[in-house]
Amino acid sequence: MNDTEMKIITGATLVHPNGQQSEGTLLIEGNRIRSITTEPPGSLLLTQENVEVFSGAGCYVTPGLIELHFNGGLGCNLNQTTIGEVHQLLQRLPAFGITSVLFTVITGPLTDMLSAIHTLEEAIHHKTPYQCRPLGIHLEGPFINPAFRGTHPPSDVRPLNLDELILMLSPMTKMITLAPELDPTGVAITMLRQRGVLVSMGHTNATFAQAMQGIRYGATSITHLYNAMRPFHHREPGIIGAALNDDNLYVQFIADGAHVHPEAIRMLLKTKPVNRVLLTSDASPLAGLEDGAQGKFSLQDVMIRGNQVLNQEGGLAGSSKLVQDCLRNLVKWQVADFGDAIQYTSYNPAVFLGENHLGRLEPGCLADIVLWNKQTLDVEATFINGQAVYQKKKNVSALPS
Repeated sequence: MNDTEMKIITGATLVHPNGQQSEGTLLIEGNRIRSITTEPPGSLLLTQENVEVFSGAGCYVTPGLIELHFNGGLGCNLNQTTIGEVHQLLQRLPAFGITSVLFTVITGPLTDMLSAIHTLEEAIHHKTPYQCRPLGIHLEGPFINPAFRGTHPPSDVRPLNLDELILMLSPMTKMITLAPELDPTGVAITMLRQRGVLVSMGHTNATFAQAMQGIRYGATSITHLYNAMRPFHHREPGIIGAALNDDNLYVQFIADGAHVHPEAIRMLLKTKPVNRVLLTSDASPLAGLEDGAQGKFSLQDVMIRGNQVLNQEGGLAGSSKLVQDCLRNLVKWQVADFGDAIQYTSYNPAVFLGENHLGRLEPGCLADIVLWNKQTLDVEATFINGQAVYQKKKNVSALPS
C-alpha cells in the first residue's frame, strides 16, 4: 500500500448531491478530502511534496457507494459465516465501487441469529482501514408478517417479543426491519428509537392507517418498497400508499431487474423527494456470481437462474446483483440520470444512517471515492480512507469455502 500523504485526482468530472457536476482537481490529504480546486495540477505539484497523481480523464468522480441492504455476496452468507470470510468479502467489494456496507442478518433460529450477530460484531471490531467500511448491522426479522415473509423461513418468523428483541440488539445494530402491525402500541418502535436504532417497515400486511401509525411512533423508512408487502389498492392504499405520500419517509427499493418493474420505479421517483430515495440491492450470498451458481441462503438451497436468485419454492431469494449494477440499471432504463443514481447510493444513505463524514465530495469528508468510466460506467478505481484499494481488477469468482 502506498503511504503517500497527498494525492491529487485530475481531469475528472466531480459529481455532487442533487446531480450537480463540476470540473476540478480533488486533493486528498491522509484519509480525508482536503480541497477541490480549479488550480492547474502543475502548480499544486510545485507547492507540495510527496504527491501522488491520478488521472481522472474520461471519468466521473463520486463518493463511494453504500450497500444499505446486504445479505452477503460473492459466495459469502452473512447468516452463516466466519470472521475470515467477512474480511475477504470486505476486501473485494471495492472492485464494485462499494466502500461502505450495512450487514444484514435475516430471520432464522434465535441461536443462529445471535451467532451471526456476534461474528459480524467481531468482524467490525477487527476491520482494517483499507477494506470496505462496515457501518453496522441490519436485522431483517424475525418480527415480520408470515403472510409476506418472502424467503424468510416460516418456522422462524414469530410474533413480536420484547425480551427476544432486546437480546438481539447490540451496539452495532443500526437498523431493524419489522412489520408495524405487530407493534400496535408502538412500544417496540419507541424503545428502538430511544436506543438510536432506525426502524424500517417491511415484510408487512400493514394497512395505510397501521403504516402511518408506525411512522408516528418513529419508523423512518420502508424496506424494499413494493416487495413483501400488502399490494396497493385504491380503496386501501396500504403501506405503499403511505410510502408514496409521506415526503419525510425514506423509501428503499431494489433495481436488479427482477424485483420491481422499471416503470414502477419511475413512478416512485416521480413521487418521492430526491433526498428520500435509497437504492439498495438486497444482495444475496450469490450476488456477483455467474448464472447457475448455487449456495445456501435462509437455510435453503438457492440458485442463480438468469437474472434471479430462486429458492426451493421458486421464489425470489434476494438479488443476484450488487448495488453498482442496480445503479447502472437506473441509467440504462432512463428512469434516473447518473448524478441522481449516485445520490441514491451515497449521499442519501449516509444522511439516513447519520454517517455525515461519508457520501459527499467536500473538504473534511473521508476520502472514500470512486472513479467511473463515463462511457461504460465501469469502476476504474476505488479509494478508501484516501488509499487506492482497487484499480481495474477483473475476474470475480466465489470466495474460498
